Amino acid sequence: MQEHRATRLHWDFRLEAAGVMPSWAVTKGPTMVAGEKRLAMQTEDHPMDYRTFEGVIPDGNYGAGEVIVWDEGFYRLFEGDDPVEQIAKGKLKIILEGHKLKGLFTLVKMKPRDGEHGKPWLLFKDHDEFEDPNWKVEDHAESVKTGKTLAQLQQSRKDAPIWKSNRSAAPDGTAVKRAARAKAANADPIPRDVKPMLTTLVDKPFDDDRWLFELKWDGYRAIAVVEQQTLTLTSRNGKDLLHQFREMASLAGAFRSIPVVVDGELCVLDDQGRPDFQALQSRDKPEARGLKRRKPSPVTFVVFDLLYADGRDLRARPLEERKRLLEEIVVPDRGVLYSKHVLGKGLALFDLAEQRGLEGIVGKVRTSPYRSIRSREWVKIKIKRRQEFVIGGWTEPRGSRKEFGALLVGYYDGGELKYAGHVGTGFDAKRLRELMAKLEPLERKTSPFVDAPKTNTPAHWVKPQLVGEVAFAEWTREGILRQPVFIGLRIDKDALNVVREREQRADPDA
Repeated sequence: MQEHRATRLHWDFRLEAAGVMPSWAVTKGPTMVAGEKRLAMQTEDHPMDYRTFEGVIPDGNYGAGEVIVWDEGFYRLFEGDDPVEQIAKGKLKIILEGHKLKGLFTLVKMKPRDGEHGKPWLLFKDHDEFEDPNWKVEDHAESVKTGKTLAQLQQSRKDAPIWKSNRSAAPDGTAVKRAARAKAANADPIPRDVKPMLTTLVDKPFDDDRWLFELKWDGYRAIAVVEQQTLTLTSRNGKDLLHQFREMASLAGAFRSIPVVVDGELCVLDDQGRPDFQALQSRDKPEARGLKRRKPSPVTFVVFDLLYADGRDLRARPLEERKRLLEEIVVPDRGVLYSKHVLGKGLALFDLAEQRGLEGIVGKVRTSPYRSIRSREWVKIKIKRRQEFVIGGWTEPRGSRKEFGALLVGYYDGGELKYAGHVGTGFDAKRLRELMAKLEPLERKTSPFVDAPKTNTPAHWVKPQLVGEVAFAEWTREGILRQPVFIGLRIDKDALNVVREREQRADPDA
């Protein structure tokens, strides 16, 4: 058994069988307390030479993190004669003869709950002379190989042995089987430089059994091309996102089939699983000189579509089929989250999104192919009005405010930048400084707006390159925003593509 700090701390329980080691990840660690159950998720079989490894698995490899040999020894079957046969039946009763784990244990396969991923088993200690009601895993932290704890290994990480697997996570050898099938079947070319399929804004939610509905994830849209040795992560305007979100470099370990092309949203999730766009935006900020670098908020890649897998270009397949395949190949707890959906019930999901304070929902025709256009087959329904605007200038501050008073924003219409209003709220002192540092290098003498606005304080104009997201109450008859609030800058949107979003009638038959 190896204690392993990868995406999260767990203990890998492995048994030799048929020349390999069938393996289970025990998230809370083993126990010697009789009857105390531990969830054990079955993972891929491991090679025998990995049995005694203690050291570091580098980023980009399956199971990246630190590993110690927490316990080792021998086992024998209490029931049956063939461990492979017993595993296939879904139940193992074994006697362990380890340094720490001793006596009779049971491993039994469970049926996954609705929406649960992976292959769950239960591991528990049976009643015998070795049970200990006071036993705690944290009291037995040392490696049986070196005497080091996992914390001590982390401190001496640079001198530790290295294991490079160069394999993606693959319960039950799935990745190996899929890769072999893809190679043998004259695989389709991998689609690269794919433009995302875009949604159409509609005015209200609806129910329709021909549609599926997902939550609208508030982050940076990204398409990932994940191969064994290479990875690209690209925004909808073609910008490379990998250098800003370096933890995504290990995406290969999050899929059971390589190569894949997936569409999703990079998000920072709060403790309730809700996307926090401002926390995500803080990841864009360069390190301030003279200030201590803070650990950035972890990013999750929420995936909702599969464009390529198992050597096949899937874009012409129905959406529902693509999503089913996507859910199958996502490995839990590897930095990727599968975006679930409901069938037909858009009204109920919209109500839930509103209760949870989310941005809205997305509806998609269940049979729709993946098209790199804006389509009526995919629609978005927003709870609050919110969209991107181009920043064309700022006004001088009044009173105690520093940096600037308001941002002057607009959108493109027929190739011309039209003024949409000034945004003076949504800023704290830090954000004012950060925005000003981006605005000043872009300053120009003339207004970029075709209809230059009149302002209450002197205006400064900038090259129309920055895109900001703004929430607002409504549009006036004159086409000006009412009660606008600044949300954050968008690094994933091209200024020239920013237009006024106009709600269309929610017509499922359109």
